[in-house]
Amino acid sequence: MIVKKGLPEELATLLRQLVVNGSIRIAGTTLFVYFKRCWQLDDDLAAYYMRRYFEKYYGNQLQRHRERTAKG
Repeated sequence: MIVKKGLPEELATLLRQLVVNGSIRIAGTTLFVYFKRCWQLDDDLAAYYMRRYFEKYYGNQLQRHRERTAKG
């Protein structure tokens, strides 16, 4: 039987706190480094997983972040 592990609860809580406080870039960097070190992924795959995670769980916040950064 395959057991899905997902992210540790402490990491999910940290990401949620960072996103709520408006530090989505720091949250993304944290998740990227976690994927690289703990899951031993290459840069491209870690970046892909990071983007998908934020699109799935924090879509509204990600959209606002993208709008702010596009304005300059």
